[in-house]
Amino acid sequence: MIKNYLTTAIRNLRKHVFYSSINVLGLSIGLACFILITLYVTDELSYDTFHQDLEDIHRLDFAAALNGNEFDMSLSSVPAAQAMMDEFPEVVSAVRLRQVGERFIKRKDQDETFKEEKTVFADSNFFQFFDFELIQGNTEEVLKRPNTVAISETVAKKLFGNNDPLGQEVVIGSSTDYEVTGVFADMPNRSHMHFDLIFAMEGREESKSKVWMSFNFATYLKLQPGTDPDVINNKSPYIIEKYIGPEIRQFMGATLEEFEESGNYAGFRLFPMKEIHLHSDKLGEFEPNGDINYVYIFSAIAAFILLLACINFMNLATARSASRAKEVGVRKAMGAYRGQLINQFLAEAVIICLIAFLLAFGLSAAALPYFEELSSKTLEYGNLFSVTFVGGLLAVIIMVGFLAGSYPAFYLSKFRPSEVLKGKLNLGMKSGGIRSTLVVLQFTISIIMIVGTAIIYDQLSYIRNKKLGFNKDQIIMVHDAWLLSDKLDAYKNEAL
Repeated sequence: MIKNYLTTAIRNLRKHVFYSSINVLGLSIGLACFILITLYVTDELSYDTFHQDLEDIHRLDFAAALNGNEFDMSLSSVPAAQAMMDEFPEVVSAVRLRQVGERFIKRKDQDETFKEEKTVFADSNFFQFFDFELIQGNTEEVLKRPNTVAISETVAKKLFGNNDPLGQEVVIGSSTDYEVTGVFADMPNRSHMHFDLIFAMEGREESKSKVWMSFNFATYLKLQPGTDPDVINNKSPYIIEKYIGPEIRQFMGATLEEFEESGNYAGFRLFPMKEIHLHSDKLGEFEPNGDINYVYIFSAIAAFILLLACINFMNLATARSASRAKEVGVRKAMGAYRGQLINQFLAEAVIICLIAFLLAFGLSAAALPYFEELSSKTLEYGNLFSVTFVGGLLAVIIMVGFLAGSYPAFYLSKFRPSEVLKGKLNLGMKSGGIRSTLVVLQFTISIIMIVGTAIIYDQLSYIRNKKLGFNKDQIIMVHDAWLLSDKLDAYKNEAL
């Protein structure tokens, strides 16, 4: 029976090539857009998921208000990490990172210098705390000694080619020598932090400071599995009173109570690492993060596009009802049950969707580079062909086939054979209202999306063309001007 449904469905599609082409093309374009947006949303939701203990890792953030100015930082003070481990048995381990900006690096035996912008000082347990892949070196020893550095695979190839970098010396800046003690794989795209040079925190005087009211270090805590972070968050006032209260008295000449009565406040709070990329936009972030609102907006757009494709399919199918009325009448007169007719029409819908899916897959693969440029993201082709992604899409496609084909199937199968064969298209049901509703809904969604696009385009055009009060085409910005500290006037005169 199933073979008969499929055979009949394929014959009908081949017989009505123009109709089938329109339906397949409409669905494939809608599905291609849906696939690309789904890739984007999946990518945004999968940040930092490669860390095995992701659920237990939290960043220690600090928020304060002072004289009417509010500060919400992703940073904390130098001694906070050790204090949190001492005060809370729920804290298993901690690691501190100190971002230091760009650094110039070269091999000690060569003069060619490279500038690396993604650099950081880190505690010695960095590669034990996080699950970044260390290709060469020992995770326990790599950052244990002063003046040692772990470099990314890209930097290793840039500096040493195919030679072994371990044990080699590099010069940072103009005089500081560092020993390469580790090489790590380039950090995954879907990570909220990306570094090419990781220096040992050991030996850095700043890392030994006892001052709590200096906030320059990103501190990550790993909790006991299943620990509720609010257990620690609720004790923030205790930490403030014990460690920061004395410094407020020392530096500001006021007690903590007087400080708070003046409308000021200070507090630490754990922020889940799994939420950093989409939910955190604080002072001191390693790099610009995403925004969960974009995920919601793009998800809604993808759903609307899929809905439009389904409605378009339904309308096209029911529009052909007159041409298929006699077919249904003859089949019913020959003894076909209504359920068999419904199965036949659903089979046609699913086949159209599967053909459209294959075409949409090719379209989305071809359009992926342009979509990456538009979205300013690097998406992985591998995700497009992963078993999970393809399997999920196939499930969606089959569901779309049944959804899009359900109304035409139930609508066409209700034709009365006695009336249809006499040339009267009396369906015994009022389909006009449903079709009108679908058309109105289709146009409403389309108009909303067109208006939204026009507004966004107008805003971007305003940003590009707004007069800023100066001729920006005649202004240049010189990077690393500090290197010309004794030659700035000469450079200026040469430029002029």
